[in-house]
Amino acid sequence: MRPGKLRRYYIKTYEELYLAVDRRMRAISILRTRKNKQLSALRTTLLAKLGTAFNILKSEIDKLDSLIKDLSKSHSFYREIFTLETGKYPEDLSPVIKKMKRSISIIYREHRIRIKQSREKREAVIAFRSGIGRLLSVYRRRRRVIESIKYAVAELSKLPDIVDGYTVIIAGMPQVGKSTLLSKLTRAKPKISPFPFTTKTVIVGHILVEPYGRITLVDTPGILDRPIDKKNPIELKAVLAVKHLADTVLYMFDPSPQSYYSFDEQIRVYRSIVELIENKEVVPVFNKIDLTPRELLESRASLLERIYGSKPLQVSALRGDNLDRLRDLLIDKFMEKTRHLLRRF
Repeated sequence: MRPGKLRRYYIKTYEELYLAVDRRMRAISILRTRKNKQLSALRTTLLAKLGTAFNILKSEIDKLDSLIKDLSKSHSFYREIFTLETGKYPEDLSPVIKKMKRSISIIYREHRIRIKQSREKREAVIAFRSGIGRLLSVYRRRRRVIESIKYAVAELSKLPDIVDGYTVIIAGMPQVGKSTLLSKLTRAKPKISPFPFTTKTVIVGHILVEPYGRITLVDTPGILDRPIDKKNPIELKAVLAVKHLADTVLYMFDPSPQSYYSFDEQIRVYRSIVELIENKEVVPVFNKIDLTPRELLESRASLLERIYGSKPLQVSALRGDNLDRLRDLLIDKFMEKTRHLLRRF
């Protein structure tokens, strides 16, 4: 499910639902009739009002049910993001929604019978008021859950469509040149969107691989830029969500003497990301090679290869050095995944 499609789901708060029920019921007036028919007319009116309230609630809960089903089938990245606000995966909330549906149906049937069988006006009114109160209480008791779902969906709908084709996460500490690399590798201007439930952003660009599709490059400033043990719980959950998103991670180093962070600090973050990503490929990239003496470049590349068995790709994002090699590497990985998917059909 694409984030933009979530915008079609507008979930009412309890207050909005209450006002909608009240407004619709007020529009139903009691029929004027002869004195001996007044109880029958009152019953008819109260049944119509009760039915209206039930239908509004049922429509809203059905919408919640449909939303939860769609989210349950969405990419694991979006499901992880959903938990940042709700504390639960969409599928874990499905029984809650189904119980709400059963409850309002039982309440509606019970109070319809009570109104129909009432023998005086007071009895009919008491049955009606009890029914309305109980129907609304089903929604009211779950207001916190409903409001967290509403907020989560609103935040998710702001995300760009980043689960598509082949996804590359650009990681690394601040000031290593991630945004420069992203802008140089992609044709169009990268799109900047808020990262749900954090003060961070997500920056997205694409490499078109015609006619097969596109590679999505994602820079998440503040998410994969420092050791995991330094993050707060919300940031850590955001990291876990990004883990589900990535096909490949490009980890960028600044090996130059002018680097904002020491090489040891950059190695420490690299190690934490390699351990977190586990079965996903992490490709080390040395940026700013034009600012790094050859001897220092070679010694730091050898150190990385000796410890982690990974030979870094060396580029200058600003000057464009070796960016064609990096782009070709990503296209090769994209085509490998595409061929693998085609073999499954």
